[in-house]
Amino acid sequence: MENRDKIVVLLAGGRIVQRNETHEEQNLTEQELYELLPEDIKSHVVFQKWSFQPVSNYNLAMCGELINMITKFVHDDGAKGVIVTCGVQALAEISYFADLIWDLNPPLIFTGSIFNAGTQNSETALRLTQSIRAALSGSCTGKGALICIQDAIYSPSDVLRISNFNRSGLLAFPESPLGIFSQPSGNYISLRFPRHRYVQKILLPLARNIPILNASLGDGDLILRSLVDSRKFEELDGLIISGLGDGDVPSVWVPILRKIARSDTPIVLTSRYPDGFVQATENYEGSASQLLEMGLINGGMLSPYQARIKLAVGLAADLKGENLADYIRNK
Repeated sequence: MENRDKIVVLLAGGRIVQRNETHEEQNLTEQELYELLPEDIKSHVVFQKWSFQPVSNYNLAMCGELINMITKFVHDDGAKGVIVTCGVQALAEISYFADLIWDLNPPLIFTGSIFNAGTQNSETALRLTQSIRAALSGSCTGKGALICIQDAIYSPSDVLRISNFNRSGLLAFPESPLGIFSQPSGNYISLRFPRHRYVQKILLPLARNIPILNASLGDGDLILRSLVDSRKFEELDGLIISGLGDGDVPSVWVPILRKIARSDTPIVLTSRYPDGFVQATENYEGSASQLLEMGLINGGMLSPYQARIKLAVGLAADLKGENLADYIRNK
């Protein structure tokens, strides 16, 4: 088979494999991509095209289809590992979703670039080379989905995106990388293991209607109230609350959140801070402490975006009640 004992590079879009000419994206050909690789790794790689849609058109169902295709490469075709290129705007979210459900040993590495291929600052050759060397090293086996970015390998759960224009500030990392490279295009050096993962078996399609509601200073209840008053309320699969620092919300939200919680719609409470967590330290109307007593699920250190994905995966695994809450709480 074409993929037997190869590292499959799945081209799922992203500027890393697209040049920008006259403001139109043009995909690099497989031959152009091969020519960017060092000679010693070319024979280990095969390129496969998937979808070049912008990440703004992605949804979790598409991500599920992506993982099904990657699983086929490994199970049916005998691939040694898979590298996925995609847009950096949702790189952390797509890879985090994959990490929650990827239960195979071969390495699965996501990579991207904020610059188009062929530009002066393009990282196409570097990121592809690093990803392939990491996949071939054997050190990424059994570590779940990974991200290759900024000359290192990271676990998706450790990644926070903070900039859409600064190459060195594209992502922030609350923890140290899992591994680095001896030189920009050199051998991969493993530094540590990722934290224990709770991999879930899921059924497609995944829940779609899980909005994120962000609390802000002096915010009213118009949007939240519209969720309850709308005829579409019964279509609400869940809700993510991105609370102020500790997870607190305006007091006017409390009666509405209580009504939603009583409908058995799961609500996950998170902090809006990029590196924050829910702290139930005080007790007043709208405090995190009161919301958790009402039955909201403590999202802990999950970002609102991670919480949304994890809730969708938990619901697809048919988790309910305390089992669902335990799954959310265990990052």
